[in-house]
Amino acid sequence: MTLDFLRAPRLACAAAALGIAVSAAALAELPTETLTVEPTIKAKNRAYVGDVAINYIADGKLHVVDTDTGNYLGVVGTGFTGQYVLNADTRELIIATGYLSRGQRGERTDIVEVWDADSLSFKYEIVIPPKRAMALNYEGLLRLSADKRWLFVQNATPATSVTVVDMRNRQVASEIATPGCWGIYVPASRSDRFSALCGDGSIVTVTLNADGEQAARANSGKLFDPDKDAWFMQGEQDGDTYHFVSFQGNIASVELGGDSANLTGTWSLVTAAADKRKNWRPGGYQPLAVHPGTGRLYVTMHSNGAEGSHKNPAEEIWGFDVKSKKRVVRMPGHTTIALEPSPDGKRLYAIDIMKAELLVIDLGAKPKVHSKTQIGAVPAQIETF
Repeated sequence: MTLDFLRAPRLACAAAALGIAVSAAALAELPTETLTVEPTIKAKNRAYVGDVAINYIADGKLHVVDTDTGNYLGVVGTGFTGQYVLNADTRELIIATGYLSRGQRGERTDIVEVWDADSLSFKYEIVIPPKRAMALNYEGLLRLSADKRWLFVQNATPATSVTVVDMRNRQVASEIATPGCWGIYVPASRSDRFSALCGDGSIVTVTLNADGEQAARANSGKLFDPDKDAWFMQGEQDGDTYHFVSFQGNIASVELGGDSANLTGTWSLVTAAADKRKNWRPGGYQPLAVHPGTGRLYVTMHSNGAEGSHKNPAEEIWGFDVKSKKRVVRMPGHTTIALEPSPDGKRLYAIDIMKAELLVIDLGAKPKVHSKTQIGAVPAQIETF
């Protein structure tokens, strides 16, 4: 009688030892690696993705992805709930963030950081009042004026105001109170103005003087009913016009170049009887993408919409022709919460929040996913030059 159950462990150990020896021999033959750092990013087409990193929120990230290959290119730290905006004129990343002197406690310092977008190297910083809004990444919380002279920073203490930073002289110019109003929207034709959405359904427009201080203020009057059909705070810009989408799936276009905001038109995304029965609605954090050059508008949509479902990820992505207001494409949603068109309008960038991936979608006759890139913990915003 042989005791095979005793021999088996010894054979397994011998096999394991032999495997280790073989692996060690193979490793010994590998060439020595030389690590290098590229001085600049060579990829022409990139997406800059904001990640609030909510599980380690004091250490947010701004990820950079090559949208042609899907390769991960680099990362810039954004501190505690940092917001960011891109300056296409100077090829710079501008981040408004803050730090505590002892990490999780201590003296608070809020700053605007400026980074080179190609080398991801730090350039300079401007100290600002410790009032900036500590929030997830949203497009309307940090904005540059059309001439890039003024940087507008959303504050919440919780009283709402806007810090105006003079980027030319690298100093704070003023703080402008915006009670009951939120978000920053700048027109293309006027560098001395910004607007904000207000809780009563109106829009306030502030005009600056040459020193960046308030010179005039005008209120539009009620443009929407925030109790019956609130607007997402994201506004997609086309010159002086901003397109907003409502919780119930209505598009509103607002002209912001004048002394006060002017509502120029509204239309519904959900017109088919079958879609109405399923109660399709928009959802997400950056649910709307508009490409003025192609006249296309894309929205993240989910069925069985109800009060409180406005943050739901997409079951489908719908595409519309802005001029005809007709749906022209309906594609899988990929549980996305944020959209951004490529500069040429041929691709759509999307964040799959369940997998924390950036998707690049080719917008041909039959849209298809071109690439997927894993990008951190809680990505919620996409920007591109």
